[in-house]
Amino acid sequence: MKKQLRILNLIDIPWNSGLAAYAFDQARSLKAAGHKVYFACPPDSAAWGLACKEDMPCFPLPDRKELFLRFPFFKLLKILAAERIDIISAHTGKTQTLAFFLSLFAAKKPAIIRTKADARPPTRSFTFIKVSKIIAASEFIRTGYLRLGFAPEKTALVYQGISRPETEARKPSPPYKIGILGRLDPVKGHDCFLKAAAELLKRGIKAEFHVAGYEAGIKYSELKNRAAELGMGTAAMFYGRVADSFEFMSSCDIGVIPSLGSEAVSRAALEWLASGRPVVASKVGSLPEFIGPDYLVPPGKPAALALKLEALLAAPASLTEIGAANRARAVSDFSFETFTHRTSQIFEQAVLNL
Repeated sequence: MKKQLRILNLIDIPWNSGLAAYAFDQARSLKAAGHKVYFACPPDSAAWGLACKEDMPCFPLPDRKELFLRFPFFKLLKILAAERIDIISAHTGKTQTLAFFLSLFAAKKPAIIRTKADARPPTRSFTFIKVSKIIAASEFIRTGYLRLGFAPEKTALVYQGISRPETEARKPSPPYKIGILGRLDPVKGHDCFLKAAAELLKRGIKAEFHVAGYEAGIKYSELKNRAAELGMGTAAMFYGRVADSFEFMSSCDIGVIPSLGSEAVSRAALEWLASGRPVVASKVGSLPEFIGPDYLVPPGKPAALALKLEALLAAPASLTEIGAANRARAVSDFSFETFTHRTSQIFEQAVLNL
């Protein structure tokens, strides 16, 4: 019987994000593999709430603004000793630094794994000498480390796993439903999406354009005004934050990810694939790792996006076939089972290498 590992996750951001989502899915996968998983994170943070919901022990950690002002070093040292922690998984640069110093003074030396699943460019620092492995959530992130001179064997690519909800077969018919799901932030390309939508409507395409996600750098009132300026009328529909992303995606005929940059990881891309829907996306960040080249467009080019969508809608019968192929890829390449196996393999090897 394999040894049960005791793994402490360090995460100092309070908000929900791709980083937090990956951290929690990683923790769930390790728990599913039979290991004991702990979190040290800010109270009332997204990570704290998710961990407590899953009965994972939580310890308070200051958020990133106060992490080194209210240095929790000695409290964490006691936790490492009391819980006999085998591995620290550091999810940010600051928590990696914290893990480095903990490893120097802990009576039982933990292995350190740096988990990288955010858009900040990778950096080098002296603290990597204590890191057993860097887990990159995309090849885009992993390549960033390789460009900095890290040895390939120091890094591991582990795509986030995605659950596979049952989706109803949908027979596309006018008005076609084209959706975008993501936080309202300029980098997500909502203006490009609306411009492309307006262009399709001018060409006589019968379609509706559905927008969902929480407000960040942009307000819904701004998007509604922009849609009105573009003459979209009732063809633009706005939902705000949706409780069930898969329900929203399953109601659409085509998904769009028109991001202008970032996308070091893309949960939305995985969810669109798992929902069995065709996806058109910008050629930025990790999106080319999930979306085939025939469905990629240059970022910030609404005319190119409109042309790609028009070409898809010219053969509506093919949308179901394309969506089925996307779902099949989600099942084969991005399953939670594959994610769990790969993640636990890396963590178990890290202890053997101590």
